[in-house]
Amino acid sequence: MTRAERDGIRRAIAAAEEGTTGRIAVRVIPDGAVEAFERAKAEFGRVGLHRHGARNGALILVAPKARRFAIVGDAALHERVGDEFWNGVVRDATPYFAGGRNADAIVFAVGRIGDALHAHFASATT
Repeated sequence: MTRAERDGIRRAIAAAEEGTTGRIAVRVIPDGAVEAFERAKAEFGRVGLHRHGARNGALILVAPKARRFAIVGDAALHERVGDEFWNGVVRDATPYFAGGRNADAIVFAVGRIGDALHAHFASATT
């Protein structure tokens, strides 16, 4: 991933989190074989998103060599958006990943999660 792509992802995360109490993390891992959802859950805990008081964090895990990705949302966020939201984000991001456009896929998914955060978890200062 290029520096410009990483910067674009950072900007997308900042925009998605701005004005909300939510947190979003992205992990790109070099593994050639991985069970993406299980690894995403482990990374979610490793980066401490489970300790975020509002319980509205999300983690996107991408394993390009394994051609796998997964998204995990914490309890409060999941309670508000439900399985259909997550399934829709995965479904709609898949063509980006399939086309090798990993950074675009991540930015897309971050944006969708940000929309949910803005809809359900706007901070009191907005």
